[in-house]
Amino acid sequence: MAERNSCAWEACGSVKRSQVLKRSGSICGGALVLPGLIDGHTHPEAVAKGRWFVQLPDFDDPHELLAWVRQYCEAHPIDELPYFYGESYPSTLFDEKGPRKEWLDEYVSDRPVKLMDFSDHSCWLNSKAMELMELTVDNTDPKFYDRDENGLTGRVFEPLLLSDDEAKLYKNLGWYPPEKITEGMMEPFLSALSDWGVTALMDGFTEGEESMKFFYDMDQAGKLKLYYRGTYLLNDYSELDEAISACKRWQETYASEHVGIHTIKFFLDQTNEMGNSALLGPHVKSSGKPDRGVMNMTLEQMTDCLIRLNEAGLDFHIHVVGDRGFRTACDAYEAAKTQVEETGKDWKIYMELAHCELVHPDDRKRPAELGIIINWTCHWAGGFFGEASREYLGKDRFDSMYDFTEMIESGAIMTYSSDVTGVSEEHRANPFFGMEISATRVDLDEPFDPERYPGSVRPPASAKIGIEELIRGYTRYGAIPLRLADKIGTLEEGKKANLVVLEQDVFNVPLKEIHEILPSKVMFDGEFIR
Repeated sequence: MAERNSCAWEACGSVKRSQVLKRSGSICGGALVLPGLIDGHTHPEAVAKGRWFVQLPDFDDPHELLAWVRQYCEAHPIDELPYFYGESYPSTLFDEKGPRKEWLDEYVSDRPVKLMDFSDHSCWLNSKAMELMELTVDNTDPKFYDRDENGLTGRVFEPLLLSDDEAKLYKNLGWYPPEKITEGMMEPFLSALSDWGVTALMDGFTEGEESMKFFYDMDQAGKLKLYYRGTYLLNDYSELDEAISACKRWQETYASEHVGIHTIKFFLDQTNEMGNSALLGPHVKSSGKPDRGVMNMTLEQMTDCLIRLNEAGLDFHIHVVGDRGFRTACDAYEAAKTQVEETGKDWKIYMELAHCELVHPDDRKRPAELGIIINWTCHWAGGFFGEASREYLGKDRFDSMYDFTEMIESGAIMTYSSDVTGVSEEHRANPFFGMEISATRVDLDEPFDPERYPGSVRPPASAKIGIEELIRGYTRYGAIPLRLADKIGTLEEGKKANLVVLEQDVFNVPLKEIHEILPSKVMFDGEFIR
């Protein structure tokens, strides 16, 4: 394995298995001991807040889905359920035009209805919900609110980013869900993470200052049994100064032993499943968006953004899905770093690219060359999102997705994560669940059709990731973007005693049994918490 780029992580270098873990016969009776696991990108607030959502069964027909929603509303009158928020339907139920508000209206019109798709990157509203949100063609951004010749369609992109409109709905409805996070709402998810051996996480984006304060208060009370690193969401390039100022303020206000924030989050493009990812070549099928998808920042803007973040000492965590988005991010990082170093100043921040589903072969060695960190959501590797993106990408690009082998071989730092956003996929935050899927390319919940895909293996089969690499990314390398490499990630003298005890040897059990592994003991800062 090549050396990791020294400009971003002088102390890492290549890592041998013996540096990642140690055996402990004296304490654990010969069991395998790993460093505490690190989830590099997940959404604890979204999971906690979603406990009141209605979990939608699986349907292959939109009429069956709508009939189920109507029956549920009939069984739960308005005074009991004033707002139906359903999670989550497969976007493959619809063509490229997506769902329409009128279809929902036919089944439920007496109350607002919002149905989230499986990815949480799109939702479907009925007319009542749109009325209460006060949505019109004139006061909405077409980047988020789909429209046709008749006006708004009821289809919304990136709804998790549009909380102000949801707030209007609650105000006009005169009803509010349990939106303020409580320990009771958060406890099931945090407890599950502890059971699975997770002792640190990075938030995919921190949902407001209240959320940052929540984790800070938990830690101050001695109740937080993991390291939490927040991220401040930058909605648009024009808001960069405001984002830097707010992130620095949170950094000063909510710094504790286990809680901190030093990262700005940005969505550079959107999704492959809805045909709006930023591609080098055109989409095969139109989604009503530009042929090569949507890019939310230009190369010049992103270069300037990185330079200003470097001045502020804040890292950049970027959602990027398509190959054009990936290339633009790499080009911007290279340009920004070169400009800064030409002035005699130091380059001092990390850029981490999350997801990176489609990467052109010409760009696969660039993360190692440039010192860019890559974050991968392991449990997606078996095709959790099905074949929705195939219609937009075509077979060749679809069959090349989720392939990080060349990045790993060239020496890139890979971190791993769950990116779960709701209760329906909460169980998929188990790192061992994700490890098995990335090691086999077979999904444990929704495997590909075995008649079309031998063994239900998602192509390319050659992109399976080895267990040693996965353990590295969940431990030693996972600590790097959290700025915790001096405290956690390895088992060595001088670091925090965060560890996971396994009765099974994850390196030698059959790959199809990895998801069954459950730590027998978990230690956080020297205290056994499981």
